Parts: sequence; structure tokens; C-alpha cells
Amino acid sequence: MSETVLLINPPIYDFAAYDLFSKPLGLLYLTAFLRKAGYDVRLLDALDRGHPELSARFGPARVKPNGTGKYHNEIIERPKCLRHIPRNYSRYGIPIKMLTELLAGEYRENKPAAVIVTSMMTYWYPGVVEVIEHIRRIMPDIPVALGGVYARLLPEHAKQVCTPDVIFTQNGFLPELKWLDGLTQKKRDYSTICDGFLAWPGPAYDLYSRLDYLTLITSLGCPFNCDYCAGRLLQPQLRQMEPESFIDQVLSLLTLLGDNRPRYNIAFMDDALLANADRHIIPILCRLRELDLPLRFYCPNGLHCRFITSEIAELMYANHFEMVRLSYESSDTAARWQRASDDKVTDRDFHRAIEHLIRAGYRPSQLEAYILTGLPGQSMNEIEQSAQVVHELGVRLRRCPVIHGYPIGYLMPQGRQPSFSRAHVRSPVSTGEPPIVSPHPLRYREETVT
Repeated sequence: MSETVLLINPPIYDFAAYDLFSKPLGLLYLTAFLRKAGYDVRLLDALDRGHPELSARFGPARVKPNGTGKYHNEIIERPKCLRHIPRNYSRYGIPIKMLTELLAGEYRENKPAAVIVTSMMTYWYPGVVEVIEHIRRIMPDIPVALGGVYARLLPEHAKQVCTPDVIFTQNGFLPELKWLDGLTQKKRDYSTICDGFLAWPGPAYDLYSRLDYLTLITSLGCPFNCDYCAGRLLQPQLRQMEPESFIDQVLSLLTLLGDNRPRYNIAFMDDALLANADRHIIPILCRLRELDLPLRFYCPNGLHCRFITSEIAELMYANHFEMVRLSYESSDTAARWQRASDDKVTDRDFHRAIEHLIRAGYRPSQLEAYILTGLPGQSMNEIEQSAQVVHELGVRLRRCPVIHGYPIGYLMPQGRQPSFSRAHVRSPVSTGEPPIVSPHPLRYREETVT
């Protein structure tokens, strides 16, 4: 019986997508966990811009100094419920023909015992549908499991539309291991296995043929509970690595970026990087400064303004944090949206954070701030007032659209978070209509793959 497991990150279907330090981190942790348990793991990341096959056919991907860049994309027909939006809708990632060839090669040369597919944004599920359809056609005798954010938030929808054999919705990886052991008839003592973020081996970045950056987390979870965010549903408690454990992980992974680089790009994807700073991020940044390596850091997720002190700002500047994005979200004049954000930021918090960062050495134009738009019932005046505060400080504005121009009620479970429940009521699409995209949105030419 094969003990090979194929793990897949699907393509994206959306109006826009960009590789801003985007790696399937959960899948990479799972891959490392299964490898440590004795399985032969194989990774197929359909969003890998540096995949050898993609580079061979289309040339090397253009890479910015920070390692980011555009995905390969193909414009496709917009789903019916999105046709009123006058923008191109695209499929991002490895082209379909190439993806099916890669799947066929895996089946022929490394026939897996099972395939595990991950998922991210709920409205990206057409990519999951596509991948599972390919697997069913090319590997009809191989069981398929689905996990990730979409699967955890909308398991019934995923079961109906994506039709995997099993869906994993829990924290931790022990259920996946038990499922695989059942398929491969392995026996082991599960009581000896530590299954938790703090015990996981580092993400399996060695399975990529080329890396231009590392996306890492020092923690899982967030101390806040915003009523538009699914974070608390996915990770109820904040878990933080010991500073030395994180430093060891960084040092072990840097070699994968290659020697003699002028810079090593690392992006933090924590939801709450600065929480409990005295015993977490401050020791980490102090140690990184002592190492004196050519590291460049990026924070594409918004940082909590309230946690930014003069000491943290100085450490960020000394450690070359080149992307500093702050979660401002809404001004004091829109108090109801500050309450929706669990009262985690005020105008005073925002101004103070900017002051600390400027005194540390940053120019206002080097800083960015997120504000929220599209919340159900939010007025244009409220958005303009928040944007005005950001502009007056000379900080670059990043708009974070929470509710898009289509029925958000289908993107998050009704009633699971208050903002999404209100959006469902306001949706222009009736609750009796089918999901946002039909269960089989793909129209591609069937090809014989050998």
C-alpha cells in the first residue's frame, strides 16, 4: 500500500489576485506534520509562480525585490451573479492543461494513497471545485480530503459543491493522520503525538524548487473578537511560540532562500503579531538585531495600533521592516464600527502609533493604514471621514473591503458573525437562490492525459 500523500493548493477564481507573500501556510505545516509521522509527502501548489513547468513554458516570473509578483492568469467568463460587475474575472495560477498534466504525472510516477486539498477564502471555492474534478477524472480510485478556511467555515456547502470524500474542520492535524493511517492500515500510539501549533515542525518550504520570500507566523489566534472577522471561529485562543523557537525556525529556513543573497525577505502573517510584546515580539526582534543578517520584514496584515510603543517602533525600524500596515479601520466619528472592531483602536491610538513610527525613523509615506469599507449599513460619509484622518497624517491608504458587491450571505455562515448576518439580510439575492457560483463553474476542453 502506498504511503505517499499528495497535498494541493488550488488556483484562485476572482476579479483580482496578487502574490503578496501568499503561501498555503496551513498546508505546509500539515505537510511537515505528516512527513514527521512517516509519510512520503508531495506538494502541488497551483499558485507557485516559480514552478519549473510554468517557468519552462512562459519564462521566469517577474519578481520584485521583496519577492512578490503577479500570478499567471487567464480571463474567463464571469459567473451569472457577478455579471453586473464591469471587471474582468480571471483564473489565477498554473494553467488547467499544465495542472492536469502534473496531476497525471503524480498518479503515474508517485501514485498517492490519498490527496488532501486546502482552501482559503470562501468565495474562492471554484478553484477547489476545479481541482477535485480533475482528481476524480485523473485519479478515480484515490480518496480526496478537503481542509482549510473555506472547508471549516462552510462545511455543508463544501460537501455539497466540492464533493470531497472527507472534510476536516477541526484545529490540529491528528484527524488527518488517523484518516491516512486507516487508509494505509498503519498502527500507532496517538497518545504520544503532540498535536498543537507549538509542537508542529516548521512549514515544509523545502518542497518548493524556488523561494523568493518566507511567509511565517509566530502565533495563532487573536485576543480581539471583531464581529466581521472569522478569526475567533477558526482559532479560539491566542497561541504564541517561544521567541527562541521562532528564531531557530527562521535560521533553519533561511538556507532555502539560497546563499549570497543581498536580502532575505520574510513576511509576518500573524493576526496579532504585537500582542504580549514584552515576552514575545520584543525578545524576537532584539535577537534578530543581534544576528545582524540581511533580513527584510513585511507586515501585510494590519498591525494593532494600540500595541505600537516607542520601543517596538524603534526595533521595527532597526530590523528593516519595509512594509508596515496599520489596522485603523474606522475613525472616532464612526463609533459603531469601532465597536464592531471590538474597540481595539481609536483615533488617539492611531495617531500615537504614527508618531512612534515617525520618531523611530519612518517617513509618513512609508506607512500604510487599512480602513474598512462595504460594511452593511455603512455610509459613504463614514468612509470618507476615516480616509480623511489617514490622508491628513500623510499615511498611505489601504482600503479593506469586507463586503463585496455580491451576496455575502453565501460567503459566511448565517449568524456566525453579526456583520455577516446583517449583510445576508441586506443581500440583493434572495435566500432561495443557488450559491454565488454554480457547483460546476468550469467550462474547459476535456483532454486525454496519459
